[in-house]
Amino acid sequence: MRSVISALLGLISIVALGACTAENGTMSDTLSTGTDMSEPGQPLSPTEAPSPKLDSFEIVGTVRHKDLEGGFYAIDTDDGKKYDPVNLPESFKKDGQRVTATVRLNKDLMSFRMYGEVIEIVTIEAEK
Repeated sequence: MRSVISALLGLISIVALGACTAENGTMSDTLSTGTDMSEPGQPLSPTEAPSPKLDSFEIVGTVRHKDLEGGFYAIDTDDGKKYDPVNLPESFKKDGQRVTATVRLNKDLMSFRMYGEVIEIVTIEAEK
């Protein structure tokens, strides 16, 4: 009887996890957008582009390296807002780098870092 219950619980877990990833693509499809863009300010390629269903807006701020949870890069804006970009290109992962970016707020994603709102970058350029 115990083995039947264990098998049933295992099957339910597999189905539940499959339903979570099938709705919006796999987790790796969503988070594999950290590749480097060839030119600053250039839109991300279609495989890297954020979901079009979200409204985009512009932010101006500073990239900051945070030592929490093994370290990550965030963007602190000039107006005091904090953002956790899921697809910050490698070339912009420099503490103190000033940037202007067009981003989309993504309320469908959560981060274990709990630092600001999760955003997806549409375009980004270094301030001169």
